[in-house]
Amino acid sequence: MFFGSSKVTYTKPAKPYKIDAPSGDWKKLNIENIDAAYWNDKLKTGMAFGVDCSADRRGDINTIVNRLFIGIKDRKIIESKEVALNERNAATSTAKGILNNKSITIKAYSIIDDSCVYDLAYWTFNDDLEEGLPDFEAFVKSLLWEGKSEEGGKR
Repeated sequence: MFFGSSKVTYTKPAKPYKIDAPSGDWKKLNIENIDAAYWNDKLKTGMAFGVDCSADRRGDINTIVNRLFIGIKDRKIIESKEVALNERNAATSTAKGILNNKSITIKAYSIIDDSCVYDLAYWTFNDDLEEGLPDFEAFVKSLLWEGKSEEGGKR
């Protein structure tokens, strides 16, 4: 974090992107193989961003995003569609199910490029997915790739 800045931005030189940390009651989590993760204790909600440049990218984009729900029991896909995300082809899915004997709802995005899969996930153990969703959508929209300006154009 730079002094005078209200946002923390994470960058990783080996993976050319930057993403802003959410503001408010979000606490940073350290999860192995996850680039950025946060938990909001008040909302019982989490969000995470991971990049895997060794991932199997076979299959369509919806198959790629739905792999994030592996391990969720009694899983039901509520929505699954292709979208444009920060000028990239992506997919988003929302699913409900059971994780560790608790009801969970997850919204996820996946983006595939020539060498990596970028995954963003938001989950809640509450019945209301919507309460923290604006923070997650801002987190998702803050994702920029090296060489892109905040307006989405080339530098």
